[in-house]
Parts: sequence; C-alpha cells; structure tokens
Amino acid sequence: MTPIRTAIVHLTALLACGAAGAQTPPGAATDSTAPAAAAGTGPVLRPGTNAHFIPFVSPPGDQSLPMTNAPRLAFEVRMPAGGPVSASARTFTVTMDTGSTGVVISAVDLPGYPRAGEARDAPLGWEFLSSSKRLWIGHWVGRDLAFRSGDGEVIARVPVLAVEKEMICPGWSEKANRPDCDQPTDTTDNPAGIAYMGVGFGREHDGQPQGTPDKNPLLNLSMIGGRPVRPGEVHAGYIVTQHGVHAGLTPANATGFRAVKLQPGSLLANGAPASSDPRDWRQATMAVSVNGGAPEAGPVLVDTGIAQMYLTVSNPSALPTAQIPNPSRRGHTVTGLQPDTPVQVMFPGAQAPVAQYDFRVGDAAAPQAVLVNSPGRPAFVNTGRHMLRQFDVLYDAEGGWFGLRPVRR
Repeated sequence: MTPIRTAIVHLTALLACGAAGAQTPPGAATDSTAPAAAAGTGPVLRPGTNAHFIPFVSPPGDQSLPMTNAPRLAFEVRMPAGGPVSASARTFTVTMDTGSTGVVISAVDLPGYPRAGEARDAPLGWEFLSSSKRLWIGHWVGRDLAFRSGDGEVIARVPVLAVEKEMICPGWSEKANRPDCDQPTDTTDNPAGIAYMGVGFGREHDGQPQGTPDKNPLLNLSMIGGRPVRPGEVHAGYIVTQHGVHAGLTPANATGFRAVKLQPGSLLANGAPASSDPRDWRQATMAVSVNGGAPEAGPVLVDTGIAQMYLTVSNPSALPTAQIPNPSRRGHTVTGLQPDTPVQVMFPGAQAPVAQYDFRVGDAAAPQAVLVNSPGRPAFVNTGRHMLRQFDVLYDAEGGWFGLRPVRR
C-alpha cells in the first residue's frame, strides 16, 4: 500500500470549497424558478444491464457514523496487457472524491512509469487545486484499476495523471489554463505520496480542464468477473451510498430515485466546451433558502471530500453569521452560519422540487459547519458529504440525470 500524504489528500478533497464559490460554471441558472423545468421521469435503463458494488474501506475498529470521514476505496494499479513495459501491481487506498474528476498518482509511485520512456508519447496533463493553490503537472498514461469486493473483481481502464512536478501557484488562472506557473512560491520535482480518485462530473471549469468522463474509473469499466465488458452491458453511471458505490446503473439498483435532467456540454472556465464526450454533463442545480429567506438558485455540488458545507448567496450580510473555527485551517476562524439556523436545499429548484435537504446548523444530520463565501450570483452550494446520511446519490452519465433517494432507515 502506498504512503499517502495526509495533508495533500485533505487539500485535494477541498478542491471545490472556499474558492469554488467564485468558480460558478458558465451559463449557470440565476432564476430560482428556472431549474424546476428540468425535472422529469428519470433514467431509462435497459433490462439485463450489469453493475458492480464496491464497498468503502474503513479502518479496523472504526465505529463512527457513516460519512463522518471521507469515503475510501482500495484498488490495485496494473499495467494493461500489451503495455510498454511489465511491472508489478501496486495497491492504493484513497479518498473517493465526488468534487473532482480523475485518478492522480505520483509518477515515482506509479507502477511501470519510466518518465524518459512512456512520457514521451503520453499527453501532457495538469490539475489545479483551487483551495491550496497547488498545480500538479505530469502526463496521462493508461493503467488498469482493479477493485475487489465479495462479488469478485471489476477493472476500469483509464488514463492516470502521473505527477512529475508540484508547484504552489497563487496566481494561476483557470481561464488561461496553462500547465505552468510564472511565479511559484514553491516547486517540488518528482513529489512522492500523491494519490486520489475523483469521480465527479461537470468539474472542468474549476481548475480541472482535463477532468473529462474518460478519466472517471466508474464510467469506464473494461472487465467484470474476469471477462471483458460487452458493448451495452453496463449503463454508464454510478450510485453513491453510505457504505459503497455501485459502478453501473440497473433497473434494480436505481429503484426509488427522484431524478432531474442535467444540461449537456460541461464548459471550461472561459466558456468553451470542455469536451465532445456525450457523457459530459453540467453540474446539477438547486435553490437554497437560509433562515426562511427567499430561495436563490444556482449550481450544486455533493462533495464526498469534505465534511462542511460552502454557501454562496447574493447578500451574505443578511444571514445570521458568526466567526467559527475554520475546519480547513487549524487555529483560524472563518465566517459561518450560527447554530440552529435552518437551511433548505431544494433540487432542482424552489418550484416543485423532487427532493429537499433540510437541516438546522448543529444537528446530527447537518454538515460539520456551514461556511459562507463572499457575495456571488448565481448562488452556489457545496453540500459536503453529510448529505449522504439522508440521501443516496445517482449520476446517469449516458442519459444525463442526477437523482436522490432517501436513505432507508
């Protein structure tokens, strides 16, 4: 098992946090009633499709409530058959982050990666962590990721970003989108211990310009139970629960979800199309009401990487706030909602929502804290992971649906 730098994994999980309030996707809704028109019946799933449940990995003796800590998956990284070199497989246990997209591993830790060889023909890759101002630069190289469970083994074949350089770059621009930094405050060549897996969608506008669906392991299964996946056998998508993730959608595992239609064509920060992949959908939408106030609409991110919520509204000075401990920076404070403040997040908007996440700040079902960003339009909510104590979350990459299902108690 690879050593993972705890601080890096934590910062990676914050990819869509404080700074993301200002990283609203181009074309996001601004009318609190507009998103309701996107509601519909839900995914159309073929009978006979296959899926695989991958359980989360918990430390021995862990008795904490589900989603107290970031969910973690274990996988073995292997060289694809017929790859450029042979190499022993290596196991990694990493955070499964719905706030980012793609598998990122230090080049020095990645099995079979000769920088002077494979990198010559591999696409240049980079990813920027807006919260920590980290820029990771390397190359995208194909690898097989093998996940095991009681049902056997499932393998995804995806490009992995082999990180060769890490830079701290406060001035990096999402719109310029360059794999370089003019004035880095720190640079590390061949950093070790970087490893995480992002499975989110519609994230290319926020420092992840190459975080397209082809990089998502849950959408690119190549083998199930030791045999190749047949064309049409797996309906691309996933379901995140408290205890694990279903890779692939079936009529059985998708029962009970209320779903809303997503807009096609995720965009970069400069407004250009992020990819031509038909599985590339924009973020889901919501309307948020705080302390009984008028709802404000905008994009929403259900982020398993963090325990707190981030909130952006047009006039945060009107909210009941206080200085609270900053969960991301020990010893510092940040503006957050006061205890007992009611919050409602309605999907996909305030008119006829298909689901509603209600809580009072400080409740057991509430996020660890609700941090309030600078004023912004449209509104934005990063729910954090505690919402998964109330709802399972579905993403249909083939049909473009986002669904919620109350957790069975």
